Amino acid sequence: MMFKKTKKKALGKSVQDFESILGTSIRVDGNLIISKSVRIDGSLHGNILQEEGSEATIAIAPSARIFGDIRAEHIIVAGSVKGNIFSSGKIELLAHAHIEGDITYGNIGIEIGANVTGKLLQISSAGVANEAELLLSQVKQKIPS
Repeated sequence: MMFKKTKKKALGKSVQDFESILGTSIRVDGNLIISKSVRIDGSLHGNILQEEGSEATIAIAPSARIFGDIRAEHIIVAGSVKGNIFSSGKIELLAHAHIEGDITYGNIGIEIGANVTGKLLQISSAGVANEAELLLSQVKQKIPS
């Protein structure tokens, strides 16, 4: 019997190995702090934050539903996000992305069909540190002690 090799379909335009994958049957209630990469196919009720000093990639798959803010170097969205998104690096919004919140970005790519209800705010390299600190303080205020 021969086994057929199948190629993994990349999410978005980037080819990325994901350190962690949260499947479609998983629901997380709480914040995720990541240092490398994560792909989310399920739902998350909380914030997704890049660990200080790291450059993480977050991919939100078409089946994913996120209810919280996202902050990372590289963010790919194909699913639904109700919250603000911040990246001093690159944000990719794919055709089926649905975002209800403000997006603060260094570089952005938006496919036809992506839906954003909120503001698009481009940051300058001089403003990155201040914007990151502001977003982090806002997110920390939302996190119960």
